[in-house]
Amino acid sequence: MGLIMAAIGAAAGTMADQWKEYFYCEALPDDVLMVKGQKVVSGRGQNTKGSDNIITAGSGIAVADGQTMIIVEDGAIIEVCNRPGRYTFELGTPSLFADGKLGQKIKDTFKQIGQRITYGGDPGKDQRIYYFNTKQISNNLFGTPETVPFRVVDSKIGLDIDVQIKCSGMYTFQIVDPLLFYTNICGNQAQEYRKESIAPRMKAEFIDALTPAFSTMSDMELRPNQIPGKKQELKNAVNEALADSWGKNMGIEVIEVSIKALNLPKEDQEMIKQAQQEGQKLFMEGRRMGMYADPMMAAGGLAAAQGDAMKAAAGNSAGAMTGFMGMGMVQQSGGMNAQNLFAMGQQQAAAQQQAAQQAAPAAGSWTCSCGTVNTGKFCQNCGSPKPAESNGWTCSCGTVNQGKFCQNCGAKKPAGAKVYKCDKCGWVPEDPANPPKFCPECGDIFDDNDAN
Repeated sequence: MGLIMAAIGAAAGTMADQWKEYFYCEALPDDVLMVKGQKVVSGRGQNTKGSDNIITAGSGIAVADGQTMIIVEDGAIIEVCNRPGRYTFELGTPSLFADGKLGQKIKDTFKQIGQRITYGGDPGKDQRIYYFNTKQISNNLFGTPETVPFRVVDSKIGLDIDVQIKCSGMYTFQIVDPLLFYTNICGNQAQEYRKESIAPRMKAEFIDALTPAFSTMSDMELRPNQIPGKKQELKNAVNEALADSWGKNMGIEVIEVSIKALNLPKEDQEMIKQAQQEGQKLFMEGRRMGMYADPMMAAGGLAAAQGDAMKAAAGNSAGAMTGFMGMGMVQQSGGMNAQNLFAMGQQQAAAQQQAAQQAAPAAGSWTCSCGTVNTGKFCQNCGSPKPAESNGWTCSCGTVNQGKFCQNCGAKKPAGAKVYKCDKCGWVPEDPANPPKFCPECGDIFDDNDAN
């Protein structure tokens, strides 16, 4: 009797699964990350006894925007699709209504009945469709329960201190690899997988990632109050910190991080303020001292100071002569005066000019392809011959040119160095300095009108 009942059940189940189905998923809310695809059954449909986890060959499957669809057979993923549209599944259970020859379809149907008998009338396979929510999931709130260390660095003023900050805000994430998410997180679900199932873990891991992310922001020499405005940099730093736990394990990526509140203890705020003030003083003093290392700048500063001193001496309460006598005593006590500093600056400028002239290539010199500057007909380093100067004119830097200015250093072409180009058609001779009598392209005669 058991075999007869199994045969009856197998036949009935096989016939019920002959109908093609249509699978569709409505728009998924933000709190649903994955849902099992369901057959669309309307009030006029007659196929109400088909197996839940069987997909008939030729069935239609629709994929909407913001969704990725996978088909799982006996626990293994056999199909993936993330492009919107309607698709036909050809690897499903054989059906009399599928495309193909009727005789072969009948044979496949009886074969399926025989296979089901061995499983007591059941299909003997499990086929499921899952839809993943691949839209950006926003409004994921976070807040640091404890302070997070942050190093404040400003190499310009020598600032380098550690502070403690607290912050809160929200982040947006997206499932970028549904296969990883299915394999490692949600697996086979009877109906759906909701965000609340993984939200506590994601929040804890996100907050842990803020410490290395803030360290990266610190290396960029950002101040704590600049962090909320650096969304792109903060997002990249968080994704780098979560690359293993989220990216490679869950297939999730952070799309945006928004800091709503960032607080520093008052003592840390005061410490940063004082360090900035001291560092700025030292920085400005260093710049002033560096400026006076130039004799001309020092001479100007000294002359200005002497002018102010003369004004003060003229208004001396003991008389102008007393003030000027005091100035004379100061000058006689030693040190440089403005005139000496100006002379030193002029000597320094002359020495720099002479060095520049000596460094400039000599007239008539040329640069070999090996980089050696030469004055003779052959390179003194590799023995290569000096390139012919007929192809245009040679600049003092060694570059051969055809235009009015050197293409390497911008120097103007010397007088008398002519290169020719047809003024009618633009043809340039192989030897621009020695053109033929007539242009071979248009027949125009070469004269001074063609010389550049």
